[in-house]
Amino acid sequence: MRPDSNYGGRPARSDGAGLDSELLEKFKALSYAAYGIHFHGAKVDILKMKLIKMASVHGLDLRDFYDQLAAGMHDAVNIFLKEITVGHTFFFREDAHFKRLTQDIQVRSLRDPLIWCAASSTGEEPYSIVISLLESGLRDFRVLASDLNRDSLKAMHEGVYHVNQFQNTDDRIRRAYFSRAGEFSLRVHPELRRYIAIKRLNLHEPIEFETRFDYIFCRNVMIYFDEPGRSKVLRTLERNLSPCGLLFVGHSEALLPVEDTLRKEGPAIYRKAP
Repeated sequence: MRPDSNYGGRPARSDGAGLDSELLEKFKALSYAAYGIHFHGAKVDILKMKLIKMASVHGLDLRDFYDQLAAGMHDAVNIFLKEITVGHTFFFREDAHFKRLTQDIQVRSLRDPLIWCAASSTGEEPYSIVISLLESGLRDFRVLASDLNRDSLKAMHEGVYHVNQFQNTDDRIRRAYFSRAGEFSLRVHPELRRYIAIKRLNLHEPIEFETRFDYIFCRNVMIYFDEPGRSKVLRTLERNLSPCGLLFVGHSEALLPVEDTLRKEGPAIYRKAP
């Protein structure tokens, strides 16, 4: 087996010839077992195309790559997760949720609310939360931003974003909370980072925090799971949400009931029972 960061060796097969049905099934099974990402029906063909693309772009031998992925090697995991999930996001996406968050904190007069931004990708969502709260005059709060992909966590920590990620951001907000980092990029102001703790978490694994969260954002990630997988993740989220807390999911995502403890309170917003 090659070292984690070395994908040199044998010539890569970009035509799919090295990806037989047995190896494809192994990738499919590993994706589900390790990350809860479910490929079925026509989506199996999508997985196949993505694997062929990985082989071509990164110079991979797919059999060796599978071995490294199964061993949990960091580079292999990062490449795989980056390629099989859609990382497209931008600041203030579905911004009605951020407005609802600030309103709920103010109405409930919460002191030092704790917010978990699960599957936060490269950080646009948690930074949008921080800016929204600061704009509302709130200063005492904490945000946990988690993701499975280490490259995403690194990008979030660096806080440098292409100008295309600001398509939904007011010019005044950009001037107030970002500075120029390059011809086509902006950097978040360092003081925003003090509100955010960054952690690598796999939502498919058992997670239980000592302190429950007042608010949880888990948006646009349920689409990768089948019904048992969504139910499993939802139980984790519900378990870590405080009574009367709010759960925000993606507008296009279906939410399964969890022992009647969550009730719908708005578009893609659920309130946990007292």
